[in-house]
Amino acid sequence: MSGMPKQDADSLQATNCITVRSAKGRELKVFMQDVVYGFLPNEVPVGGKLSLYAIHAFTSPDGPGLLVSEFLTPRSFPRADKPADTTMTSCGCWTHDEHPGVDFTADKPGAPVAAMADGVIVKIETGEQAPADFPGIGGCGRYVVLKHTYPNGGIVYTRYVQLGRVVGPKGETLRVGATVKAKDTIGEIGPSKVLHFELRPVAPGNTTTDKAWSERYGKMPDMEWSRYETVDPQKFDVASFGGVKKATK
Repeated sequence: MSGMPKQDADSLQATNCITVRSAKGRELKVFMQDVVYGFLPNEVPVGGKLSLYAIHAFTSPDGPGLLVSEFLTPRSFPRADKPADTTMTSCGCWTHDEHPGVDFTADKPGAPVAAMADGVIVKIETGEQAPADFPGIGGCGRYVVLKHTYPNGGIVYTRYVQLGRVVGPKGETLRVGATVKAKDTIGEIGPSKVLHFELRPVAPGNTTTDKAWSERYGKMPDMEWSRYETVDPQKFDVASFGGVKKATK
């Protein structure tokens, strides 16, 4: 790319810079989008090999400003001699090779499900066997979607799937548009005794461009969350992405 206006570059949420060494030994500093950087420490050790996909965001006296929007490691590519895992996940919604989140199990149905952080309810699905046209959404029954907006403008959607009753802390019925606080009850574990949890950050390169999605959900505001791809909640640093300062002792 030939660059972009400064105001666009400033809005890309890229607060991390890494140094890479090319195959020919040349060192280069590159910026990395926060949503991508959250995966880096767990997937690539210092000195490890990786392939970078970058755009030319700007040019300064120090040289080109390159912004990394994706990276791949040698283990990112499936082995031809290893068949895909086609067994079902514990939540029963997807197969392991396409599972877009993590599952938590409970000893019995009815256990409270807590909100990850402060947020606003943007979607409530009450159908016990809710259908869906796309794998990333899944026909997984009742669920609640929260929108979390952070001080730096970062937005993350969280989805809580396979619920029984969709109720608040005192058993009250929840409504779209309601504000919830971190750890507030937003539902109960369903009869499967499994909670499926998803994390979907709003970030460049994390948005579906699927024409079928636009035709099916593009005019449905309560399905906006499904436009953004899931990330691994156990690896993604939400606090860093949202510009939240971690408490110090």
